[in-house]
Amino acid sequence: MLQAVTNYRNGGTGQLSAVTVFLLFAGSLARIFTSIHETGDNLVIVTFIVSTVFNGLIFAQILYYWNSKSKKD
Repeated sequence: MLQAVTNYRNGGTGQLSAVTVFLLFAGSLARIFTSIHETGDNLVIVTFIVSTVFNGLIFAQILYYWNSKSKKD
């Protein structure tokens, strides 16, 4: 969440790698499904859902700010 707030305040994502953030998002998504099938533990599943939402937010920011200049420029 701190990274998402920093991106918003800066008006851009700086040098965050789109590939890395996408892979983090996809990995978090996969963890939800494996946790459902392997553990069934609601706390673990909710933790991965929250993680996925925030990784998705950062990925959405990368797409949104793709060609924009940051406020610091």
